[in-house]
Parts: sequence; structure tokens; C-alpha cells
Amino acid sequence: MKDREKRMADRKRRTAPSREFIREREESSRNRRPSRNRYQEDYDSDEEYDDYDDDYEDDSDEDYDDYDEDYEDEDFEEEPQSLKRRKSQRQGANIATATGRSDRRKNSSGAEYRKSVGAGNGGRINRNPASDRAGQDRGKRKKKKSVFQKLGILLLLVFFGLLLWRFISPYFGPKYWTVAVFGLDSRDGNKEAGALSDVIMLASVNKRTGEVKLSSVFRDSYMQIDEEGTYHKINEAYFKGGHKQAVEALERNLDIKIDDYVSFNWAAVAKGISALGGVDLELSDAEFFYINAFITETVQSTGIPSVHLEHAGMNHLDGIQAVAYGRLRLMDTDFNRTARQRKVLGLAFDKAKKAGPVKLMQVASMVLPELSTSLDMGDITTLVTQVDRYHIGESRGFPFARTTMKIKKMDVVIPATLASNVTELHSYLYGVENYSPSAKVQEISAHIAKVSGVGSPMEDAEEAGTGGGTVRKKEAGKAKAAENAEKGKKKKKEEQTEATKKQETKTETEEESTVKNKKETKEEKKSTEEETKETKEKKETEETVEVGPGAALGEKSLETEENNTPGT
Repeated sequence: MKDREKRMADRKRRTAPSREFIREREESSRNRRPSRNRYQEDYDSDEEYDDYDDDYEDDSDEDYDDYDEDYEDEDFEEEPQSLKRRKSQRQGANIATATGRSDRRKNSSGAEYRKSVGAGNGGRINRNPASDRAGQDRGKRKKKKSVFQKLGILLLLVFFGLLLWRFISPYFGPKYWTVAVFGLDSRDGNKEAGALSDVIMLASVNKRTGEVKLSSVFRDSYMQIDEEGTYHKINEAYFKGGHKQAVEALERNLDIKIDDYVSFNWAAVAKGISALGGVDLELSDAEFFYINAFITETVQSTGIPSVHLEHAGMNHLDGIQAVAYGRLRLMDTDFNRTARQRKVLGLAFDKAKKAGPVKLMQVASMVLPELSTSLDMGDITTLVTQVDRYHIGESRGFPFARTTMKIKKMDVVIPATLASNVTELHSYLYGVENYSPSAKVQEISAHIAKVSGVGSPMEDAEEAGTGGGTVRKKEAGKAKAAENAEKGKKKKKEEQTEATKKQETKTETEEESTVKNKKETKEEKKSTEEETKETKEKKETEETVEVGPGAALGEKSLETEENNTPGT
């Protein structure tokens, strides 16, 4: 009996709700009206909770006593484990529901509520799995969309930042950017000491306005080429010490600060101009007279194929032809040659502005191996993306005031004077009026004046142009003789060609006659063979008739027929 009472007490503890649970449920119900769920009844008011509590306290002991008395020992069966588990889950769910209502007021998302219910329900949340997956997919899509939106906003900010920087960057730092340009006549690809600099040019870029001013320094200008005080043609500085000595010589003689340099050979210019589609310009008769010879020489030195031009006037030139045009110097002076070089550069620059950044980057990658420059890829990219901001303004040759003479058996250009030319150069390149040359420039100018005897400033020489020139008489005579010789060769070649054609025609006639004769001989031979064959067959037939066994009988019959013929 004691064992039975003990078991019943244990059963009460397992099945009856605890007073602690009831108190927690009452407390949560005061805060919020409970909602209906599968574990808890729906109570409409707090009074029902109170009535339920009173009735439960009054009747619970009596119910247990009645139940105790009615219980039979032989009817007792051990409660199944599944029932125990369901009761435990139900009790845990009730507790979680009671505590979760108050927590949801603090947490609007209900995450803690779902967590507590799941914990009380064996870790399982009473929701549709498909709905959970759909919610997770929506969350992922929203997250991905948010990432793309942020990335798009960032790219827009970068784009507008670069666009803004493009307009405001010219107002930071120095106003002018000075670049020294050297064009090298280098057959072996050398771009440093030992190469001849046929082109020496200064480019002053106004970063605020985008204007580019060009000044060609005549390669025969008599100046100081090194720190030791050696005087020579200015292009000798590059030959002796490469771009470094050439840049230092220009800075020392002209009182300027060169920011960057670019050295290129003719192959780079030819490739670049051809890649941009060539240039259109008009050739004078004298220019046309000489240009084909320079085209041949440029093809041989660069290895890039091209063709000769056929006429003077307007022509479309490829890279090699444009380089040959910039090298022309026999029909006029070196001053005109530099003017042609600046003209080609201007036309190529106009083509580059129309090409677009992508095309220009392709051209840059093509010619970079042929260049020696202080510019890095960032500088080149900036120039390519902003090329439409720049335009070539004035273009002049230096020295502005000059004369020519021989010094130490060299034909040189004498600045008259160097100091006054430098003052004018600063006004031209940088807009500085009344520039006062440095003591070093004054010293060099004084030495040149002493050696040449030109000590006073002169008026500026007339700016050399293009499209003129004359053919030298000697060369014209040679050209005429060469033309006559060429005509003679052509005529002789035509005569030889005609004779060859006649000989070929004669040979063909003889061959046809021979073939015809052979054919006739063959036919005659065939005819003879056929006749011989017929004669042979006839003879064989005759021999066969004479030998027959009835020959004598036949003869007698014929005689008889003759005797019996009428009229005999």
C-alpha cells in the first residue's frame, strides 16, 4: 500500500501543474491578454483566472483523494514514454508561451520568442519548412541587392570624383608644364648617347587653359653643351651625353626648368601616325621632287614598308611618308624643315584628339617600346583621358633673332643675342614680360658674341614656312638625265619585249607547222598501210578460187554455155 501511495504521489507531481507555473501564467496574463494556441486555453478575463485559481485550490486536494480511493492497484499500468514526452513538451511550451508574451514587447522581431518556443518544443519551431526557406531566400536576395546598391553608389562617387578632379586639378601646382622633345636619327635603335638628335623641341603646356606652345630649337644653334664650357652645336649635347646632358644644356642656356622629356626614333613616329590613320597635307613641286628619295631612306632605316608618292598637291600620307616629309631639307633651309616637323606634329595631334581614349591607349602601348621618357604610365593615362582639353597654339623656331656663319669650319646658327632671345622666349612660353636672364645666360651670351662678333640684338627673322622650295639646277640636271636614262631603259625594254614576242610568235608558227606535217605524214602512213592490207586480202582470195577441187568442171560448164548462146 505504501508503494502505491508513493507511486500516486509521483504521478501527481508529474501530471498536476505546479503552483509556480500558475503564478507565472497569472503574472503574464495581467500584462497582456493571452492568445489562443494549441497548448493553452483561451481565457477572456482576469476573473476567470481568479476563479480557476480558487476552484483549483479548493478542489485539488479532494480530487486527488477521490482519485486515490478509486485507484485500483491491479489496474495501474506504467505510463508510456511517449505520453511522458508529450506532457513534458506541453509543459515546456506553456512556460515558454507565458514568458514569451512579455518578451515580445521588448523585442518586436519576435526572435527570442521563437527561440524560447523552439527550446521548449524539443528544438523544433512549428512553422512550414518551405516558408522558412522562402524567407531565407528573400533575406539573401535583399542582402545581395543591398551590396550591389552600395557598390553602384561607390562607383558613381568615384566617377564624379574623377570628373571633378579633371576640372580642378589644373589649378593645383604650377601653371605650366614644360616638356623637351627629342627626335633621333638612330638606325640601330639607340636612344641615348651616340644618337643624333635631328629634332629638338620645347612644349609649354598651360594646364589652366590647355594651350600648347611649341618652339623648335634649331639643331645647329651655337651654345654651351656641357658644364666644362664646351661650345658646339646644341644637338652635340645629346650625342655626347644622351637626354640628361641635352636637358641640362637647354636649362642652362635658356634659363628654363624642364619637367619631363620624351625621346623617340623615326619608327615610333611612323607607327603612331599610321595607327591614327595618317595625315593629309599638300606638297609643293619641290617637296614632291625630293620626298620619294627620303621615303626610300626611311623605309630602309626603320624596316617599315611604304610606297612612293605619284604627284604633287594634296596627298594622304602614311607614317613613313609623313616622317619623310618632316625630314626634307634639300629644297630650302633647316628652318623650313623644323616648320614641316611642327606641321606634322600638329596634324597628328588633331588626329589624336578625334581618336578617343581607347584608341590612344592602343597607340601608346604600340610606340612605348620605341620611346625613352620620364613619363610614367599614370602620366600617359592622364594625358590620354584629357587630350581633348589641349590644343596647339603658336609654333615658332628658336632663336627668334639669328644669323648664320661658320665657326671652326662648322655651319652654325648664332643667336643675336642669346640674352635677348631668352627674354623673348620666356614671354612666348610663359607669358612673363621683361624677363631678366640669369648671370649664367649673360655669361654664355657674352662668349657667343665675342666669338661671332654679333654683340647687339637684331630683329626677329621671318618665320619659315612650308610648301615652297626650289630644285637645285645640278640636281635638276641629274634628275633629267636620270629620267632620260629611265626612258631609254624603258624603251629598250619595250623593244626587247616586242622582239621576244615576235620570236615567240615565230616559234609558235613553226611548232604548228611541224605538228601539221607530222599529222599529214601520219595520215599518209595510215593510208599506205590500209592499201597494203587490201592488196594482201585480194591476193589471198584469188589463190583460194584456183585451188578449188571443181575448177575443171567449172571451166567445161562455161564453155558449154558460150556455145549455146543465141546468135552464134
